[in-house]
Amino acid sequence: MTHALNRRKTLQALGASLLPMPLIAAAQAAFPNKPVRIIVPLPASGAADVSVRMLGEFLQQPLGQSIVVENRPGGVYQIGVQAVATAPADGYTLIHLNATMCAVQASLKRFDMLKQFIPVGYMGSTDTMLCISNNAPFKTTQEMIAWGKANPGKINYGSTGPGSMEHLSMVSIMQRVGITGNNIPFKGGPDGALALAQGEIHAMALAAPLIIQFKDKFKPIIALSEQRIPFLPDLPTAKEQGMDIPTVNYWGGLAAPAGTPASVIETLEKAMSVAVNNPALVQKYVPLGLMAKFAGSASFKATIEKDLQWLGEAVKSANLQLS
Repeated sequence: MTHALNRRKTLQALGASLLPMPLIAAAQAAFPNKPVRIIVPLPASGAADVSVRMLGEFLQQPLGQSIVVENRPGGVYQIGVQAVATAPADGYTLIHLNATMCAVQASLKRFDMLKQFIPVGYMGSTDTMLCISNNAPFKTTQEMIAWGKANPGKINYGSTGPGSMEHLSMVSIMQRVGITGNNIPFKGGPDGALALAQGEIHAMALAAPLIIQFKDKFKPIIALSEQRIPFLPDLPTAKEQGMDIPTVNYWGGLAAPAGTPASVIETLEKAMSVAVNNPALVQKYVPLGLMAKFAGSASFKATIEKDLQWLGEAVKSANLQLS
């Protein structure tokens, strides 16, 4: 009996080894073998949505699959976050993360990007500048600091609401240079930029596209970036002006649900590298004011951690009690 069982097992093993290779390959299909979906937790047609759709075009070739972009706006990012966080951790559903989500996480604490997701890759950023009104009672950074100290709480600065990136940027800057001010909220960046251009507020941190759009209507005084900004090469950075204030970039990137296998993250990361470094995509991003730049999973995670740290400190400094 034992001899017969052993003979049967040997024949079964031999039979398995003779299976056609395509059948074995099909059983162990490599990722990806179907379309990949990217959730954008913002409305369609905005800069984030457009940038992701452009990226999707260039991701298809290195991944060998089509890319489907789906908008899930609402709930201060929570609808999109929940849709991806609860999706299977197989790499077929990704989320577009952006810098303002760090501000929302720090202020509202309704989601946790680094617990719910694994960063895949950084795709680019938009530079930010601190700008002042042309009729403000100060013309330079040092004059603003001196005026702010002589007039406590009288600098009116714009933002897109309490706990927003613009608000927390100004809180952090003012706290570090020893001045205070009033947060004036607007529905969006363009509304704040218009108010600054019309002299209704003294200052506001604004992204590069708005500065290009409102050229000469107000004055940039600090490049809130690591290096000088290409289209404003004469504008010094905060560090060059002797200030230790955070770098503020409106970046974007992709992430997968927590628990996604490392091999899948690596495949997605490599495909993103090919796509983001494609000169054609780099040129497509220019009109959006977006500078294409790839960074891998570990580096992207470090960027998120850095932003969450200074934004969290700004929330405490502002004593924000949001719900």
